[in-house]
This record gives sequence, C-alpha cells and structure tokens, in this order.
Amino acid sequence: MFIGDVKFPCDFGFFIERIPEWEDGTIKNGFMFMMMNSELYPKNVRTTTLSTELYDLLADNSAMKKPVIDRELYHRDSKTLFTVMAERTHGKDYDALYDLSFLIPFQEITDERWNIFIISDGDNIKIMAGRWQDDKLLYHDEIEMSAQKYFDTIAELVKFYHTF
Repeated sequence: MFIGDVKFPCDFGFFIERIPEWEDGTIKNGFMFMMMNSELYPKNVRTTTLSTELYDLLADNSAMKKPVIDRELYHRDSKTLFTVMAERTHGKDYDALYDLSFLIPFQEITDERWNIFIISDGDNIKIMAGRWQDDKLLYHDEIEMSAQKYFDTIAELVKFYHTF
C-alpha cells in the first residue's frame, strides 16, 4: 500500500505492506519504506515490526507527528540547517542522542546509519536526509512541501495504523 499524494507519489510518502506470514500472533510484521524524491529509506528490504515502528512514528512526542516550528532556523541555507539539526541531535557522536525534536524516529532507517530530520516554519515542512560516513553525518537530500500536504499524508498513516 502506498500512503501519500497519489498525483506525485515519488515526492513523499510511505510504502507499507503487512505480511501475516512473518507474524507470530503477538506482533504485526511486514516492510515499510519512507519515500522522498524518488528514493526509498531504508535502502534495503528489512523486516519491520509495524506495530512498534508506527507507534513510535505516530507518538504524540514524535518529530514526525509534531515537527518543531522555528521560522528563523527553517529559512537558513540547507547546509547550515542540516548541520544545526544534526548537532542538536547527536553533537559530534553517532551514538549520542541529545535532542530528538528534529529526528524522525524510524528505527529501520537509523539502523542503516541514515538520519531523517524534519522542521517547519508553520506553513511548510522540510525533511532532510543524511548518512553517517567516517564518523560524520553528511547531508544527502531534502524535500519541502506545504504543511497541509504533509499532515494529510500523516493522517493517512494514522488511519492505516488503526486498521490492525
């Protein structure tokens, strides 16, 4: 199932499939990818514990559900914005976690050494991806969309979550 804008499905959305054969009766398994600018995250097919992963993504304190609104920071150039969010999250250490307010909590992505950050200016949303290489988090890509389009997608994700 694809969750996102059907007119522009490659911009931003989620590709999710529950696979009952992978389940043991207590958890819901399958696979889940976040799509951004025609790229899938995570990069490899992984068994996703959907009941846990979606719960974390859609928790009330999740950056995905309630992105930080900071107009001044939002309008900085991409490199500066990415660096600020990365340093507030990790400092300079991959294993450190200081401030999770910008980090989308998608464990399958972070397990592959990717980080996805999110921020809003109140009207728009920026999502930025970076990958850890040689102990540095390097900027990879970003997308900007209206907050309305973003929250419409998240509402569909919430509906999907409540179906199982």
